[in-house]
Amino acid sequence: MEDTDWTGVIFGMGVLTLGTIILIVVLIVAERFYRARSQRHELEMLTDLVRKYEATASSSARSQEATASDLADVRTRLTAIERLLREVE
Repeated sequence: MEDTDWTGVIFGMGVLTLGTIILIVVLIVAERFYRARSQRHELEMLTDLVRKYEATASSSARSQEATASDLADVRTRLTAIERLLREVE
């Protein structure tokens, strides 16, 4: 009868050990899953930020080109006005 008692105890300890190992593996896999999910979310946010930056940079470049064009036009007109004033004197 003593053999049966020890067999049950050993079986119970084995089941507890196996259950603990399975629980640890499930927790590790879940942690890696959530980490990968958060990294993917961060990557999507960074990609969105890069797209917004590119749009802003493109808009800024267009504005600078328009300003440079306007400035060239102002210089041309100013030169013409200076020439006219020299001729009037």
